Amino acid sequence: MNRLSLALVALAAINVCTAVAVVYTKHLSRQRYAELSQIQQTIDELDVQWSQLQIEESTFSEHGLVDRTARDRLGMVLPGHKGTIMIARQP
Repeated sequence: MNRLSLALVALAAINVCTAVAVVYTKHLSRQRYAELSQIQQTIDELDVQWSQLQIEESTFSEHGLVDRTARDRLGMVLPGHKGTIMIARQP
């Protein structure tokens, strides 16, 4: 083999190696994009769930609901003037 043939074979081998590297890199890129899309979908689902939990918390912590629950389930009532005790701090 002369030098020209050897150079052509070397260039062809380098070209094939580069093409394989490009294909492999593209494959890895697509895998990472698929993982990223899955993670983003999970984040979106968790955001929706978090919003629903915040709405539920605000509903359950509403003053009227707490007051109604205390009266209905626990039989609690607001004390009148006779049931109120004022504690004064002594200097």
